[in-house]
Amino acid sequence: MSDVFDGTAEGSAGGLRRRTFLAATGAGALSVAGAGTAARAATGRAPVRAATVVLNGRVFTGTTGSARAQALAVGTDGKVLAVGSNAHIRRRIGPRTVVIDADGGTVMPGIQDGHMHPLGAAAQSLNPSLGNASMTVEQFRVRIQEMLDASAAQEPDGWLQVSDWNPVGLLPAGTVADKSLLDSLNTRRAIYLQGSDFHNSLANSRALALAGVDRTTPDPAGGKIVRGADGEPTGLLVDDAQGLVNQVIPPPSPDLILAAQKKMAGALLAAGITSFLDAASAEASLETYAELMAKGVLPQRITPALVVDAELARRPQEAAEFLRGVRKRFTGPDRLRLTTVKVFLDGVMEFPAQSAALLAPYLDAQGRPTDNRGPLHVSDRDYRALVRRLDADGWQMHAHAIGDRAVRAALNAYEAVARPGRRGRRHTITHLQLVHPDDYRRFARAGVVASMQLQWALSSSFTNDALKPYIGPERYARLYPARSLAKAGALLAGGSDWPVDPLAPFTQIATAIDRSNPEENQPPLNAREGLTRTQSLVMHTAGAAHQLHDGGSGTVCPGKRADLIVLDRDITKVSVKDIRATKVQYTLISGRVVHDAGSETGRARVEAAQRIGAQGTGRTSGGSCCQGH
Repeated sequence: MSDVFDGTAEGSAGGLRRRTFLAATGAGALSVAGAGTAARAATGRAPVRAATVVLNGRVFTGTTGSARAQALAVGTDGKVLAVGSNAHIRRRIGPRTVVIDADGGTVMPGIQDGHMHPLGAAAQSLNPSLGNASMTVEQFRVRIQEMLDASAAQEPDGWLQVSDWNPVGLLPAGTVADKSLLDSLNTRRAIYLQGSDFHNSLANSRALALAGVDRTTPDPAGGKIVRGADGEPTGLLVDDAQGLVNQVIPPPSPDLILAAQKKMAGALLAAGITSFLDAASAEASLETYAELMAKGVLPQRITPALVVDAELARRPQEAAEFLRGVRKRFTGPDRLRLTTVKVFLDGVMEFPAQSAALLAPYLDAQGRPTDNRGPLHVSDRDYRALVRRLDADGWQMHAHAIGDRAVRAALNAYEAVARPGRRGRRHTITHLQLVHPDDYRRFARAGVVASMQLQWALSSSFTNDALKPYIGPERYARLYPARSLAKAGALLAGGSDWPVDPLAPFTQIATAIDRSNPEENQPPLNAREGLTRTQSLVMHTAGAAHQLHDGGSGTVCPGKRADLIVLDRDITKVSVKDIRATKVQYTLISGRVVHDAGSETGRARVEAAQRIGAQGTGRTSGGSCCQGH
C-alpha cells in the first residue's frame, strides 16, 4: 500500500488518510495493492467492512427515483455494498479499506462503449495524420510531400500510409480527389490515404498496381472502385473495395504494434471505459485481445463483433458454420465474450461516396433528384435469411445502417425473429443517421437496440457541405433522431466509433444533449432531437450495458459490479458546455482502482490518451481499424 496523498473527509474529526491502488510502472501493466480484509457478517451494530469506499461525491446511480447520495462502499467481491450519505458509508471503513475522496465530483457507472475500434486506433496511431483538415489542392500536395520527405529513407519501396484524410475536405467544397494528386508528387513509393470516415480511401497508381487493381478488376461485394470516364480506377476506393489495397500493405513490426496497443489500453482507462464492443473484429482480433488480457493490459469486459462480410452474408448456412467454428476454436477468458456479429448493410451518406442506402434518391448539388439511392450491401431478403439463421444459433446482430433504407432492412429482419415473451438477442442497429419516422416505433416493438454515436450530431463539414445539399431540408431536419427514438420507446446505447471520432466520452454525452459544435459558430443540429442530461448519461452507461448483455453493471446499486468512475466535477449540475471538459480522476473495475490520474502512471496515461485518443477528429469537426464504422 502506498499513501498517495492526505485529505480530510467532510465532517470527520480526525480526518481520513486517502489511500488508493497505484498502477504499476510500465505501460498498461496493472497491480492491486492493499486488498481489503474479509467481510464480516453484518449485524445491527457492525456493518460489513468495505474493501473500497468513495466519499464526498455526487453519486449518479443511473436508476430512477434514487435519493441523492454522497458516498458508496464496495465489498471484497468487487460489488457495490451500499450507497448513501458520508456518515452512513463511513461506518463501513475498516483498517485496510481503501478510501477515495471524490472532492465534490460525480461518482457514476463506468462508461460502456457500445461501438468502437480500439485495435484499429492503435494501428492508426503509428501513421502520420492529416488531422481531417480541410485544405486546398496545393496545400494537400505540400502536406503529403512533407510526409514523404520526412521518411525519405523508405524510398523507393516503403509504403506511405496516412491517417485522418478528410474525403470531403478538399477546397473549394465539392472538389473530388483522385490519384493524380498523389502521382504528381516527388516519389516512387506506394501511397495510401485512409479516409477519416473509414468508408473512403485514396491510393496512388503504384499502390493500385501492387494490389493488382486495374480497369478489369470487378467491384467487390459491398464496395466500389471509383472509375473515370475511360474506365480506369481514379484511386478512390469505397467501403469493401478498400480491402483490395490495404490488405497488401506490409504490417508494422510486432514490437511497434504492441507498444501502440498498450497506449491504446491506457487511453481507455484514462477515459473511464470499463466495457466496450469492438465493432469490426476478425478471428485474429480475439487472439490479440486474449494476449493483452493475459499481460494485464486490458481489465475491461470486451465484446468483439465478428464481421460477416457482404459476400458471406448471402450464404447464411456457411456464415453460421464459420461462426460456430470460431466459437469452437477460441477458448479465451470469460471477460472476452463471443456474442455478436457485425454486418455492414450500407456505407455513408456524404458526397462523394453516397454509399448509404436511402428510401428516396440523393439530390445533385443543385437540389435536383438523381437516380441514385445508394447501394444496400446486403439485400432485405438476404439479411432476413442471415438473421434467422444466426439468431437460431444465439448470435446478437450488430448492423451498420446509416441510411433509412438500410435501417428498414435491419428492422424487417429483426421483426421476423422477434417472439413475444421470448428473451431477446438484443439485436442492434448502429449509427442511425437517418431513420424514417414510420420506423421509430418498430424499435421498441421488436426489442431492437438503437446504438448511436452522437458526437456526430452537430454542424460540421460532414453534415453541411457534404450532405445538406444532397438530401434536402426535410431529411436534413431528421438527422440523428435520438429524442424521437427515445420517445417512441427505443432503448438507446452510446458509442464513440473511435478512431472515426475521438475517444471523448464526455463530448459524446454533452453533444447528445445540446447538439452543438463549440469549435464553430453555428446553430445546433436539429436541437429538438437533443436528449435530457439523464437520458444521455444513461445511454452511455446502463443503455450500453443492456446492449452488451451486462446486467451486472451499468448502474450503481448494491449487488452490482463496481465498475465505476470518479470525475473532477459534478456533471449532474455543471453547464452542458462544461461537461465536455470533464476529467476522470479514478477508474474502478470490479472494485479495483485501475486508473488514478494523480499517480505517475496515471499522468502518463492521460498524456498518451490526449495523443492517441484525439486521433480521428472525424465528423465532430470541419477538420476523423477496421473497415468502416
